[in-house]
Amino acid sequence: MWAFGRARQVFDEMLVRGIADVISWNSIVAAYVQKDEDKKVLELFDSMVSLDCFELRPDAVSLVNVLPACGASGAWRRGKQLHGCAIGCLHEDVFVGNAIVDMYAKCKGLDDANKVFELMGVKDVVSWNVLVTGYSQIGRFDEALGLFERMREEEIDLNVVTWSAVISRYAQRDLGYEALNIFKEMRLSGAEPNVITLVSVLSGCAAIGALHQGKETHCYAIKRMLRLEGSNAEEDLMVINALIDMYAKCKEMKIAQAMFDDIDRRDRNVVTWIVMIGGHAQHGDANDALELFSAMLKNEYSVFPNAYTISCALVACARLSSLRIGRQICAYVLRQGYEPTMVFVANCLIDMYAKSGDVDAARLVFDNMSQRNTVSWTSLMTGYGIHGRGEEALQVFNMMRGAGLHIDGLTFLVVLYACSHSGMVDQGMNYFNNMNGDFGVVPGAEHYACMIDILGCAGRLDEAMKLIECMPMEPNSVVWVALLSACRVHKNVDLVEHAAAKLSELESENDGTYTLLSNIYVNAKRWKDVARVRSLMKHSGIRDLDVVGFKGRRLDRSHPMSEKIYDLLEDLIHRIKAMGYIPETSFALHDVDDEEKGDLLIEHSEKLALAYGILTSAPGAPIRITKNLRVCGNCHTAMTYISKIIEHEIILRDSSRFHHIKNGSCSCRGFW
Repeated sequence: MWAFGRARQVFDEMLVRGIADVISWNSIVAAYVQKDEDKKVLELFDSMVSLDCFELRPDAVSLVNVLPACGASGAWRRGKQLHGCAIGCLHEDVFVGNAIVDMYAKCKGLDDANKVFELMGVKDVVSWNVLVTGYSQIGRFDEALGLFERMREEEIDLNVVTWSAVISRYAQRDLGYEALNIFKEMRLSGAEPNVITLVSVLSGCAAIGALHQGKETHCYAIKRMLRLEGSNAEEDLMVINALIDMYAKCKEMKIAQAMFDDIDRRDRNVVTWIVMIGGHAQHGDANDALELFSAMLKNEYSVFPNAYTISCALVACARLSSLRIGRQICAYVLRQGYEPTMVFVANCLIDMYAKSGDVDAARLVFDNMSQRNTVSWTSLMTGYGIHGRGEEALQVFNMMRGAGLHIDGLTFLVVLYACSHSGMVDQGMNYFNNMNGDFGVVPGAEHYACMIDILGCAGRLDEAMKLIECMPMEPNSVVWVALLSACRVHKNVDLVEHAAAKLSELESENDGTYTLLSNIYVNAKRWKDVARVRSLMKHSGIRDLDVVGFKGRRLDRSHPMSEKIYDLLEDLIHRIKAMGYIPETSFALHDVDDEEKGDLLIEHSEKLALAYGILTSAPGAPIRITKNLRVCGNCHTAMTYISKIIEHEIILRDSSRFHHIKNGSCSCRGFW
């Protein structure tokens, strides 16, 4: 700093004496370039030009110094003027040509950059790299890839910058296999990967869950760091963060957590926390994500949550239906001022509130957003849909159309989903039939699955089957599961066999499918099939989990409140039987007599959760229950009766929707 100050003092003295020449001007400008003081660079250059002295006319060195400052500060017009001064140099000076191409690329004027590139009489690998990187950074990847292929055809020596730019863009587009193939070619070419390369490759592995290749890259990264003298701690952390992210997205949370724990608390940066919290929120235990977020807030090393960290925490809240913690994070967001500048934070708040049972709060967030994107609208529509408020979802859709936003296939999935959960058969069919003609959106397999669900819930199974037969593509597992669900509601065992066979051919295995099959076989009293399905569920590790103060399918009798819970349940069941409730013993998944089935039904987890909620909640407060499988039909009926004799609203979230049960009625209106 002292040396620079002295240099500037000498330069100022030369100006006063009138002896400053173009070399001294270029030297002081170059010094400011090294200090990244772009504004000062441009001011000095303007001063030099304003002297209007032939001896001080800018030369090639001047242009090479000033053009990067134009690019860094987005001074496109100034850069274009300098381009005019450099026309004569383009055919002979590759450095000037590269500087102009780079300036246009950084100002996102890639068409101008390409014109200059083609006019250059001499090109080197830097010329190509600048353009490839420029196209990649603004999302014009096809053109970047075309230049990359031209470089290989013309046998231009590719360096690490070129390889890394292409690998990075493949990874950013979730084209992990392509990224790995290019990385393999890079290694075979003898080019040495740098940190950017490794981070991009790991991102590609994460995108496709390529754990084996991720571990290979991990080994290579360790060898590379051991080879390098004077390892760069900042670069090492970039790679470690990428490794944590890769392991998390490959669902190896123990390895990811171990790597996180091995980093000194003082060395963790905000990205380290983001990938770990996000990993737990999306691929691990959401409770662990929230614990980490809390630890980050208490961190004594001044690394505080940013908008991305908050979004990860909100995702965890949404998974857990943790409204209390979600509200606390919302209060933190408002205090920190992230909304409305951070649209995606507001979108996460909408999603969190909707999935935590308070769609009205989600609407309040939406209404207070100064800016919205497509995700904002679809998140609110989805929220209304899962709460059975289809009319409001369609109102939001019409508002979205009026706002001039692009309507795509995902938007229509949300619309059909809302119609399905609200029993809006005619409206759903109308939107489905007019998707292509009115909006230019061709229905995909997922849209057909929604229509199967809509028709199935209405009992129109023959129409649903005809629609499947008329599909222009092969029905996927989602379509057959939708049909299977409809068969469960309407007890159509014949179609069950057909749908189950199709799912078996597709090798589709998920908890919803197993549960549906089990219940259908129970209704048909096919106990061997019931036992087979339950065995498959156990072998696949499928659990039934409730979150409302305790976990588990049945309450452990060692629980301190178990006696009170069972006493309350027995009293409630006795009272609602007097009101006309008859236990639906078909939902007891065991081949025992009716009395034993009734006892088993009492121990269903949602009933236990309800009793616990009644005992521990304030008078009149809503009781919120979360279940990771479809709610038992008998429990749904029982809760509807119980809601007549308690002051609480029961808000039950199952695997597909919310049930708001109050005063003897449910928001689902039987469409679930």
